[in-house]
Amino acid sequence: MNTSIKLALGTVQFGCDYGVSNNQGQVSLQEVNNILSLATEVGITTLDTASAYGNSEQALGQSKLASQFNIVSKIPPLKETDNQNEIDQFIEKSLTQLKVKQLDAVLFHQVDNIIDPLNATERFNALAEQKILGKVKKIGISVYTPAQLNYCCEHFKIDLVQLPLNVLDQRFMQTKWLDKLANLNIEVHTRSAFLQGLLLMDHTQLDPYFTPHLKQLKKFTDSAKYYNVSPLALALAIGCQQQAVTKIVIGCCNTKQLQEIVDAYYIAVEFKEDLSVLACTDEKLLLPNHWKLRNN
Repeated sequence: MNTSIKLALGTVQFGCDYGVSNNQGQVSLQEVNNILSLATEVGITTLDTASAYGNSEQALGQSKLASQFNIVSKIPPLKETDNQNEIDQFIEKSLTQLKVKQLDAVLFHQVDNIIDPLNATERFNALAEQKILGKVKKIGISVYTPAQLNYCCEHFKIDLVQLPLNVLDQRFMQTKWLDKLANLNIEVHTRSAFLQGLLLMDHTQLDPYFTPHLKQLKKFTDSAKYYNVSPLALALAIGCQQQAVTKIVIGCCNTKQLQEIVDAYYIAVEFKEDLSVLACTDEKLLLPNHWKLRNN
């Protein structure tokens, strides 16, 4: 088992039907166990989940294998009146559902919940208190933009940041935030390596929403052909190249997909070409919450 592997297993598919490329639906409990078993074999040590991922935490809690991993979960989007009591309850609920006594990390899933509200500091301090109590090892945030990250690093003491990074979305590289986080000794987990699977899809099968972006997507697939690597390996390479990145969160729906990702990962770690030419700045493509899919 290679414990140095950067991959972390995202579990949103374990709790709901997720991803623009997902045509298999929610993963069954039996397949969850199969995936977790393979994950331990290939050296994956971290699971990424959230209470907002349907019944993902419950599915993990029903598996005897989940407790063998470091588990990162997230506080769901908060209502205006939510404060310390609700945050305490959210963490207790996650611990109960996952059937563990301690979480490796808990992040604010919606970072604006500690940026905009008047009780933002109270909310963050409530999470920090859970770290003092030993229920959480590390605390942090999940962000979408460099501006959100800048605010939080100025106002809060965080241990871990989860941010989007892929060959198209290089905003946190371009703004030097990966280097800054390394200097601050803040752990970095990246998500959206495949942009919800969009990077790996057949262009003829894409929703009409993506028609204006086909040139950008074709540039990626053409680059994979040029470098004689699979799109999967090329998609993973950007995270592998960044020393500041501790974990690359990937998702899968079955063991076949996970094995393919692991095999591609070992090709990606050897890939040394500069990928900055593939960077895109159009948030209508980069941010899935901006997508207005016509076929949904």
